Amino acid sequence: MSTTMGGFVRTMAAVAVGAVLVTGCGGGSEGPSAFGREAAQADLDAAGEAAGLPAGAKPKSPEPEDPSGGPATEEERKRKDVADRMAACSAVRSADDLKPAEAERQFRGVLAALAERGWKEHKPVERVTLDEDGFVLMAQYKKRGWTLFARHTDADILRMTTLTATEDACAARFTDAELELLEG
Repeated sequence: MSTTMGGFVRTMAAVAVGAVLVTGCGGGSEGPSAFGREAAQADLDAAGEAAGLPAGAKPKSPEPEDPSGGPATEEERKRKDVADRMAACSAVRSADDLKPAEAERQFRGVLAALAERGWKEHKPVERVTLDEDGFVLMAQYKKRGWTLFARHTDADILRMTTLTATEDACAARFTDAELELLEG
C-alpha cells in the first residue's frame, strides 16, 4: 500500500496545495494526434458526467497567506511554485458532498467511463479500511503517456472522489526534493 499511496500522495500534493490548472507543460507542440492536458481534462470531465458525478469542487489551499495575498513563508512560496509547475501538466476532476447511497457506484462508473475512453487499468481498485467509519478506494490508469490516480474517500462525514491525471514526461522532471516539498 505504501507504493500506491506514495505515488498518489505525490500527485495529489500538487492539487492539495491549491495549484491552478494551466495549459501545457512546455514539452513541445501539440499536433492533432497529441494527447495533452486539454484532452486529459476532457476525458475526466466526460467520464464524471457519464457517471453522474457532480462537478465543481475545487482543490483548496491549506497554506496561510500574508496580507499581500500570497504564501506567508519562503517554504510555502517554494511549495506554491512547485505546485503551479505540477499543475501545468495535470488535469483534475473532484466532487465532494456525495450521497452515501450513490458515491461508490459513481466512482466505479467513472472508472468504467474512463476505460471506454481508452484509459487502461494499471493498478486495480484497492479498498483500504480507515476505521469502522470509512474506507478509501484507489485505482491507477494509464493512457498515451499519462497516469491517472483515482481516489474515493468515504468516511463518516466526508465523501469525495478525486481524479488526477499527470503527464508522465512532465512529472519526471520534478526532483525528489520538490515532490517531498509538495507532501510537506
